Amino acid sequence: MRVRLVHARVRHLLAQTDDWDHEAWGTPISAANLGLAIAIFSERLLRFASLVGARFTREEQDSILAIWRYTGYIMGIPETILYSSGAEARKIYRTGFLCEPPPGAESVAMANNLIGAIPGVANITDPSEREKVIRLAYRLSRALLGNQLADQFQYPKTLVPGALFGFRMKQRMHRWLKASQLISADNFSQLLDISVYDKEGISYKLPSHVRHTSSKPW
Repeated sequence: MRVRLVHARVRHLLAQTDDWDHEAWGTPISAANLGLAIAIFSERLLRFASLVGARFTREEQDSILAIWRYTGYIMGIPETILYSSGAEARKIYRTGFLCEPPPGAESVAMANNLIGAIPGVANITDPSEREKVIRLAYRLSRALLGNQLADQFQYPKTLVPGALFGFRMKQRMHRWLKASQLISADNFSQLLDISVYDKEGISYKLPSHVRHTSSKPW
C-alpha cells in the first residue's frame, strides 16, 4: 500500500512540472513499468544469481517467480500483462529493454551509488576491504551486463577474463568447505538485519517534491 501511495504521489508531482514529457514517455511508473520491474527482480535476478554461483531448486525458482507475480498483482498490474511463467518474464524484460532509452545522468548516478553502497549494506567497515568489494562488484556487474551497457553506466573498465567463472568456482569451494545449511542460516540472518524497520515502523509520509534533493524528509 505504501509503495502504491508513493507511486501515485510521484505521478501527481510530475503532472505539475515540465520534468516529464507525458506525450513522449507516457504515464510515469505505469503498470507496464512495474511489469518490467518485477520480471527483472524475479527471472533476471535468478539468472544472474546463478551465473555468480547461486543454486536454486526448481521449486525455489517457481516460488520466487510466484512471489513476485503476486507482488505485481497487488501493485495493480493487470493480469493481461502480468507474467505467468519464467519464459514470459524473459520475454517481457527483453521487450522492455528494446524500448528503454540509453541511461541518463540520473541512471548513471544511481547505478554507481548502488555499487558504492554494497559495503555499507554488508556492514564492511575496513577501508581496504570496502575498496576490494567495490572493485569486485564492478567486475561482476560488467561481466553480467556486457561492455556496452556497463560503458553507458560509466563503470570503470575492470573486466577480468573469466571473472564470472572464477567467482562461481570460489562460491562452490566455499560451499564444500562450509555446511550448506549454515550458509543458508547466515544469509537469512543477514537479510533480517538489512530489512529491520526503524522503531516507528513503516512510515506513510510522502515526498513533497518531485526531486528528492528538494523534498522534505519522508
